[in-house]
Amino acid sequence: MHITAKAAQQIARLIEAEATLTTARREEAKTAKAAQRATTRAKAARAKVAEARANLRKAERAGKGVAAATRRLHARTVKAADLAQAAREARHTARAAARTARAADRRLDRLALRTATTATRLVGEIAHRLGERLAAPAPEQDKTLPVEELPAVEEIETHADRFKALDKQAKDLAKQAEAERKWLRRLPVGVYGRATVTRTNSGTALDGDQIAVDYLDAGLGVVPRKQKKDTFKVAVAAPAVETAEDVALVLTA
Repeated sequence: MHITAKAAQQIARLIEAEATLTTARREEAKTAKAAQRATTRAKAARAKVAEARANLRKAERAGKGVAAATRRLHARTVKAADLAQAAREARHTARAAARTARAADRRLDRLALRTATTATRLVGEIAHRLGERLAAPAPEQDKTLPVEELPAVEEIETHADRFKALDKQAKDLAKQAEAERKWLRRLPVGVYGRATVTRTNSGTALDGDQIAVDYLDAGLGVVPRKQKKDTFKVAVAAPAVETAEDVALVLTA
């Protein structure tokens, strides 16, 4: 059986075992309370029997009310016997419920251990697959021209100046757009003339900190990473300004 399917089945059994244990514990608590109430009633009935027996002895010594005292003693004795039997049955039911709860608890522990073992193997397999995928070669670096194919310096400077101007223009426009975005994000969803404001769930992102903690807990070490491309930047110096002395030197030459 594939480890993923096996883990899914064990998790399903674990969930079922948790539900069974919850039901068994509720039944255990319910029957324990019922047994306690039945035992309390049985003790109270025995006390009334003792009281009725004492009253019968007093009636016999006094020589009157003996029949009534005898009937009361008999009635209380029968009731006490019934309550004692009910208490024994309630205690028996409570003990059976307690045994069922303990058995459900042990089964849950066994399933939890098996599920944890299978989950560890599953995590190891996933980590292995991710490691193979993340161990793929880094993306190709920028293809650069060989020395013999380099253009003239003047052409490079021209492209660099264009890049600098366009990059500054793009950054300025991005800042302006972000400012407008922040202003518009304050509006609730709705239609405002030709403008319609909507909001959609953008999904979720991986929690890098939690992933790192999970890797450490599973004994997998540091989260695997792959190399990124180099950051490309171009610095353009301002063109040199010809001074009067430079012009004079040129003219003299």
